[in-house]
Amino acid sequence: MNSKTLYLLKVIVQNPLKEYGPLLTQKPLPQGITQWFNQRQRSRFWRMAVRLLQDVIEVLIILATVIIVILTILYAEDFLKSQTTWGNSFIKSIEKSRILGTFESISIVTALVVYVRRGKKQSQYEAWQVIDSMQGTEISHARIKALEDLAKDGVSFKGLSLPRANLEQITLVDVDFTEANLAEVKLQEANLQGCRFELTQLQGANLGQANLRESFFLLAQLQQANLGAADLRNADLQGVNLLEANLQKANLQGAYILGNLQAVNFQEANLRGATLAGAYLKNASFQNTNLRGANLKEANLEGVNFQGANLNGVNFQQAKGLNPKQIQQAKSWQQALYSKEFSSQLGLL
Repeated sequence: MNSKTLYLLKVIVQNPLKEYGPLLTQKPLPQGITQWFNQRQRSRFWRMAVRLLQDVIEVLIILATVIIVILTILYAEDFLKSQTTWGNSFIKSIEKSRILGTFESISIVTALVVYVRRGKKQSQYEAWQVIDSMQGTEISHARIKALEDLAKDGVSFKGLSLPRANLEQITLVDVDFTEANLAEVKLQEANLQGCRFELTQLQGANLGQANLRESFFLLAQLQQANLGAADLRNADLQGVNLLEANLQKANLQGAYILGNLQAVNFQEANLRGATLAGAYLKNASFQNTNLRGANLKEANLEGVNFQGANLNGVNFQQAKGLNPKQIQQAKSWQQALYSKEFSSQLGLL
């Protein structure tokens, strides 16, 4: 059992949420989780590297500007001294102070850098003031701008409480929403790539068409949430509660999903290569869904609708509650992987 699995089990034990139902009795996560975790970490590393590079470039631009100003004034000083009598007299009158001396130059540069840094802290403080003042307000463009500015500075949103807020089309990349309250929040078409939603409340949230690629959901509450047409490619949803959530036409290619997925709508979604091993999928709908190469091993599939779904290469071994009638409503069911006993029931042996 790897360290990530142990961590998840520890969180479940320390946070016994009643909503998880069957999840609490499931077996440990498969070893394949390491692959998804490492891939997500690499992507996050490169985005952080780009952000750091942007900060370095910002400082270098400030230094370059100061150097250019200094060189320009030095050139003007030499020109005035050599070309005009009045200019030479003027320069001599202030030469004893050497305004552009080494010490003064360093002081100017230092002052500018400190000013920029203090300005950033002040802007962050003002941004939080805007967010706090908008508590209870559903729509606020100022709040959206404040949140985006804080996210660009790498500020964590742990414990943030913004229930029912309207944050449509907001851009918050690689943000930590651990234990945040985002119940019924409107995040349609938002860019939330690489975000962390650990123990986050997202019940009834609208994430339709949102970019959630490579995001990490750990024990997140997503009951009746709308994720229709959302981009969840390579997302990691561990121990999530998606009871009656809508993921119609969502892109979950390569995603890892483990949790309560009872009555979830996956109609016309793309789950190619996704892992749902051990998931609780009672009465879920995969109508016309692309499940090619998906892993449903040991999943609870009682009452699941597979009508028109592509089951080519799907792993159904040790799945629970599955019957031949469910499977035969789908496409390419003959190319799926079943236990020997179930293959016999399907007439494949």
